[in-house]
Amino acid sequence: MHDIARLTERINEMSRGFQQSATLYTAVEADVFAHFAHGPKTAAEIAKALGWDPRGTRIFLDALVALEILEKSSEHYANSVSAEMCLVPGSPGYQGNLIKHQRSGYLNWLHMDEALRTGRAVTQDEDEQTPEDRRNFKPDELRNFILGMSDIARMSAQHILDAVDLSPYRRLLDVGGGPGTYGIAFLDRHAQMSATLFDRPEVVEIAREQVCAAGLTERFAYIPGDFMLDPMGGGYDLVLLSNIIHSYGPENNRKLVKKCFDALEPGGLLVLKDFIVEEDRSGPPFSLLFALHMLIHTGEGDTYTYNEVASWTDAAGFGPGRAVDITPQSRLWLAEKPGAAT
Repeated sequence: MHDIARLTERINEMSRGFQQSATLYTAVEADVFAHFAHGPKTAAEIAKALGWDPRGTRIFLDALVALEILEKSSEHYANSVSAEMCLVPGSPGYQGNLIKHQRSGYLNWLHMDEALRTGRAVTQDEDEQTPEDRRNFKPDELRNFILGMSDIARMSAQHILDAVDLSPYRRLLDVGGGPGTYGIAFLDRHAQMSATLFDRPEVVEIAREQVCAAGLTERFAYIPGDFMLDPMGGGYDLVLLSNIIHSYGPENNRKLVKKCFDALEPGGLLVLKDFIVEEDRSGPPFSLLFALHMLIHTGEGDTYTYNEVASWTDAAGFGPGRAVDITPQSRLWLAEKPGAAT
């Protein structure tokens, strides 16, 4: 006998999920958590600092307490540990840029039926591409997206470094490298390594800022352009393709993997990281929902199985690849170009 009460509550939790997202988006946009970085505050103090209505502010802060992002003692509110570690700008696990990026695509999810009817990305304006297409980002949306990728990549880069021995490699090509977070982490760990980052010109400018702040300017080079169309150069012994294939369809991914193969020296390694799904597409849950995100926000994106990825590396000429799971949703496919390393 099914527990109807439990089942209905689960359905209602899903139905109300947007309320939690909207509350978090508003708090991050207003930089609420920075106001508690130096100690507890009352709702009246926060209302004055933000120029908000006092009653509305109190209701809003109580909602953040309900979400366990803030804590409350008498009339004073304070950051929870999760807010202190992940939502205060400059904190070790800061996720604010990513949250702002997610907010920019929020309304598109309300028009999912359009994507399901057409098989194409949702557009808010007939003359505009959706924000997921970096060529058409507004400047502030682009920055949120690229730095949001950095919010994720700081931890992911360490996972890769812990899972794969990169000590033999000297010349890294980071394809679609965004803010340069992976390259920075790889070079920090391996003193012998230099990096070339390939991304669109406006993205490269953001990457230069991050690389300069990391003190690695002399070990980084850049190729501003479209990696689907422009030459990648050659002479690399390590190519990173991180969270790129989910934005493209199978044919474009096949072409991109072949370009990576051609850019590598014999004996070089391709590290492909993405939200790779089970062969029967039964999981992981995050990756299946992310495929829906790609349907809504890109013209051709999806998430793929190891067999699909292997078919691209096989066709390009790579040797047999191997899978490495680094988190429940983030997985690696490692494939070497045949021949002796130079």
